Amino acid sequence: MALGMASCNQTARNQEEAKASVMEKVVSATVEELVANPADYKDMEVAVSGMVTHVCRHGGQKCFILGDDGETQIRIVPSGDIDEFRIELEGSTVAFKGILRVMTAREAEAHVEDHESKAHHATEMAHSEAEKADLFIEAHEFREVTE
Repeated sequence: MALGMASCNQTARNQEEAKASVMEKVVSATVEELVANPADYKDMEVAVSGMVTHVCRHGGQKCFILGDDGETQIRIVPSGDIDEFRIELEGSTVAFKGILRVMTAREAEAHVEDHESKAHHATEMAHSEAEKADLFIEAHEFREVTE
């Protein structure tokens, strides 16, 4: 019986260590760091926050956050349990966790062509450069930051 209890305790300890290990793999970065050095963060879980400048009006399938420099933006797309982003997030500071994805040249070209073919994207907007960028974050978790 003691052997069984020790085994259960070891299993619980291993699970806690695995959770801690996953948590340690989340890298905090700024929007500017991610945009300037995407290769350093490619396919890594990142934590980033910024003010939401735009939420796509066509299903909330992307939003954009602004870096501390007031210029640099990055595209965020929902994944995991997140179905969409609410338009009400615009103007709020939001913290995201997700995987930084960097598209291949071919994927990026196809993405830009698709973006430019949509009538509602005919006008350049402040987030247009981030929309056309070859990097984005697949967010699986987010929360509004209150100060």
